[in-house]
Amino acid sequence: MARTLRVLFDDALALNPAGTGTFTRGIQTPLSRLDGIELIPAGWAARPHQLDIVNKGVLRRMRNGADRVWYYLDTLPRLAARNRCDVIYCPAALTALRGRVPAVMTVFDMTTRLFPHTLDPLSGIYARQMLRIGLRRSSTICTISQAVRAELLSRYPRLTPDRVHVAYPGPSPEMMQADPQPALPDDAPFLLMVGTLEPRKNHVTALRAFARYRQGPHDARLRLVMAGSPGWRYQPVVDEIERLGLQDAVVRLGPVTPGHLKWLYQHARALLFPSLYEGFGLPVLEAFALRCPVVAARIPPVMEVAQSTGARENGSQLMAEVSFDLEDESTDLVIWILRAPAQELLDVRIHACRCLAGAYRAKNHDARV
Repeated sequence: MARTLRVLFDDALALNPAGTGTFTRGIQTPLSRLDGIELIPAGWAARPHQLDIVNKGVLRRMRNGADRVWYYLDTLPRLAARNRCDVIYCPAALTALRGRVPAVMTVFDMTTRLFPHTLDPLSGIYARQMLRIGLRRSSTICTISQAVRAELLSRYPRLTPDRVHVAYPGPSPEMMQADPQPALPDDAPFLLMVGTLEPRKNHVTALRAFARYRQGPHDARLRLVMAGSPGWRYQPVVDEIERLGLQDAVVRLGPVTPGHLKWLYQHARALLFPSLYEGFGLPVLEAFALRCPVVAARIPPVMEVAQSTGARENGSQLMAEVSFDLEDESTDLVIWILRAPAQELLDVRIHACRCLAGAYRAKNHDARV
C-alpha cells in the first residue's frame, strides 16, 4: 500500500484576482481532499499590491521581482526540506530554483513566447527566464489544455512528452457556490466581457464591433459590461471608449466578487470573448456552467473547451449580428456557441486533481516507496 504523499503547495498567487489566482484557490481544497495526499500550504500569498504592475514604478517592481526570486530560490525549497515533503506543487509557471525535492509546475499559456509584445517588458523577461528554468528543473509539467501542451512541446523540443500532462481547470468553486449578487443598478440588457484589460484580450475589437452594432435598429439600452482588473497597456481600451463615444454604454466594473460575477453570467445576453490568444479560456467554461451564451474567438483552446463540454453553434440574431461585426475587424475571429449543460462540467475540477495526483505518483512517489 502506497504511503501518503506530502505535497508542499505553492500558494504565492492565491490572492491574484486574475485566472492564475482563480486556478490556485480553486484547486487547493479539492487536491487536499484526495486520498493519499497531505497538502501543506507554503503560506506565502503575494498581496494584491505586489501583483499590480499598473500602479508600481520600475524600482518597486524590480524589488518585488527580487523578493519573488528569493522565495523560489531559497524559501520554497527550505520549506519543502523542513516539512520533509515528497514533492513541491506550483500551480503556475514558477517553481523552486534549487533543492533536491522534485517539483511539479503548471504552464497556463505560452504568452511569453508567442505574444511577448503584449507583456510589460520587465515582466516578460522575468517570466521567460523563470519558465525556461522551471521546465528544466520540474520532474513533471502540467498544462491546462492540449493546445498549450502542443505549443510547449513544439517550442521546447528537449521536453519529452511523458513529462507533460494536461490537467483541465474547472469553473471557480468560489463563484459556483456563491449567492448571486446584483452587480448593476438596473435591469438594462448587457453583453459581458470577463478578464484582465490587456492587449491579448482584444477589448478594442469588441468595442468597435459594439459601436457598430449600436448604430443599427437595436435596443439602445444594450450595454457592454467589462469585469476585470486593468493590466499592462490597458489605456488604449479607455481611449477607444472615449473615441467611440461609448462612455454611457460601457460599464467598467474592475475586479468583482464571486457573487457579482455569478450574477453577471446569469443575466448577460452573452459573454464576448474575442481573445487573440489564451491557454484555456476560463470565462468561456464558467459561462457554459451558468448557461450563459458565448461569442468567442475561434482559437484552439476555446474550441477545445467548447468541444469537451458538448457546446453547439448557435445562430441567434443577436449572436450573428455581433459576431459579424467582430469578424469585420478580424476575419474568422468569432464563433457562436450555445450554452452547454452545467452538469457536464461538475467533474472537471476533480479530473484535474486526479491528473495531478497521477503525475505526482508516476514521477515522484512510486520510486520512493
